Amino acid sequence: MKTHLSVLLLLLLVVPHAFSQENDVARQSGASSYITVSPFSSLDIYAPRLRLGYIQHVAPHVKMGVDIGYGNKGIGFLSNHLGDSYRLWEIRPEFHYVLNPKARTLKYISAELFYIDQANIFSNGEYQTENGEDFRYDRARFERQKYGMHLKFGLFLNLGQKVGLNFYGGIGFRWRNSEYLDVENLESTDVFREWYSSLYDKEGRDFGPNPSFGVKFYYRL
Repeated sequence: MKTHLSVLLLLLLVVPHAFSQENDVARQSGASSYITVSPFSSLDIYAPRLRLGYIQHVAPHVKMGVDIGYGNKGIGFLSNHLGDSYRLWEIRPEFHYVLNPKARTLKYISAELFYIDQANIFSNGEYQTENGEDFRYDRARFERQKYGMHLKFGLFLNLGQKVGLNFYGGIGFRWRNSEYLDVENLESTDVFREWYSSLYDKEGRDFGPNPSFGVKFYYRL
């Protein structure tokens, strides 16, 4: 009997405290701002970069954020497609609408704009022009600009009082413009291309759909 009473008293003390902690975390999450890191962006074999972000709490249902990315050859140590002089920077402002700011795991829909500027220098390569002609060169400078927007759904999953994961996914569209400049010893050639081409294979403008999926680590302020 004493054992049962002890267990009951323990439950009466612990359970309300646990719910109180959970409610505190939920309240903190709803009104929190975040610093984010996107470590997996450095694994992109064609455009590796480091991305850091900040998300500011504005109102119970509204957060505003921005991601800034930068890449160079030192960051892309896993890629063999970076040429002689790789450089990239990007910016991604984002508007978040939080569905239920009182929930422990915040879920949101968002609209993200993005702009990417990329440059490189390649030696002994080939490319295809916008009208379908293939050329070989000794050395050339490659430039790419890409911009567009995404509509996304995501969530902030708490792993502790201050840290967690931000999962997101969505779809949007993009415009892309790629150019080869300062080309040395340009020669017409025939190139067999696989069914999947890299972003360096073709020159010209292109418009199309653009998916967005990923995960970020966050630190709650």
